[in-house]
Amino acid sequence: METWMNPRRVLIILLCLLSLVLVSCTSKNSGSNNAKIRVVNVVPDAAAISLQLDNDTALINSLPFPGLTQYLSTGTGNREFKVSANGGTTFAIDTTLSVGGNNYSYIVYGPVASAQGVLVLESGVTSPNSGTFNLRVINVAAGIGAVDVYLTAAGADLNSTSPNLSNIAAGSISGFVPVNTGSSELRVTAAGTKDVIYDTGVQAFTNNQATYEVVIFTKGSSRLANVALLNVDDAGTGQVLDSLLAEFKVLNASSVASPLNVLVDNNIVLSNIPFAGISNYVTTTAGSHTFAVQATATPGANLLTLVATLASATDTSLAFSGPAGALIPLVLNDNNLPPPAGRARVRFVSVSPGLAPLDVYVNFSKQISGLASNSGSSYIEVTADATIGTLYEFDFNIAGTTSVVLKLPSVSIIAGHTYSIYVVGAPATPQGVVAKDD
Repeated sequence: METWMNPRRVLIILLCLLSLVLVSCTSKNSGSNNAKIRVVNVVPDAAAISLQLDNDTALINSLPFPGLTQYLSTGTGNREFKVSANGGTTFAIDTTLSVGGNNYSYIVYGPVASAQGVLVLESGVTSPNSGTFNLRVINVAAGIGAVDVYLTAAGADLNSTSPNLSNIAAGSISGFVPVNTGSSELRVTAAGTKDVIYDTGVQAFTNNQATYEVVIFTKGSSRLANVALLNVDDAGTGQVLDSLLAEFKVLNASSVASPLNVLVDNNIVLSNIPFAGISNYVTTTAGSHTFAVQATATPGANLLTLVATLASATDTSLAFSGPAGALIPLVLNDNNLPPPAGRARVRFVSVSPGLAPLDVYVNFSKQISGLASNSGSSYIEVTADATIGTLYEFDFNIAGTTSVVLKLPSVSIIAGHTYSIYVVGAPATPQGVVAKDD
């Protein structure tokens, strides 16, 4: 019997084997079945993120916050999504997801310490009827909670209007709903309320039978949200629609004899703030504002005029210290993102004019060095109980010495919250003010 195989048959078999190997090797490479992925960075404490799939060259490098790409072509299959933040060499996210030959948005959200990503399928969406467009909501706003979304005529009274989409929980994606094309005002409220936490003004939703996704995210406010509007089209276009809203609060650390009134652009907004008193956050428009401070005893006479810019969808604290003839302002950008589980966020602010720089001790361990007068520290995190809180002692020493100028024993700190601890009053007799900011 012949034991040698026909050379032509051997060649055919080898070619078949080679073709199988090539098919296997190219399953994650270019081809007609490529996936297209739009990357969205809404990680509020990451100036930029990068995304690498498997060990390929990064799909996107240094995508700023808030920011988004158009669709980027990549291979299909089980892909390892690796996200780094702020140029770091470790990965905030490292997970494997199944990617088909479809269009997707990969949305990276939440604080860096607990960053998450969601891969949203955007292929196969049924076109809406003529004269309408599709709308769905993706709520990734850390700490904001469930929301309602309204598309209305400009200035429509929400008290007599039902939301287009309601009770969209944090971390969830709604179904699509049809909305009539035209120019509409996009507003977001806390679920079940008419408390507006986002307003973009009038936008043109005039593309007949288009599909839009509203990504709701936070820039660090405990209450206000921002939005990225994604077009589900061939290119994956989209844009960030910054909110028209911002909010601020005021601390009276002054030595003015009477309580203070605060005017914003010549309108009284806060009244009768006593010494060491802190207002709640007040919602106003984002942008530049003129703040005027007056004593309630002498209304109409400005003790201080301050021009400050409030960034869209952010929280700001204003502290006023010093005597009536020389008030000193301090503008603080607040970070009210949810801290990691089992932790609270704390910063320290010295607004006692003339007080020497301070070292700050937390439970007798120095955490902040040389805190200057009329300045705030960076935030630190401390462990705490989420229900009953944990008691801490905060001591303030003259920097570089053991001379204690203020002791705050038995301060209850609750996990999941952000605090500012102020040193106020005369340098010889300073006082502490503890504010839960979120």
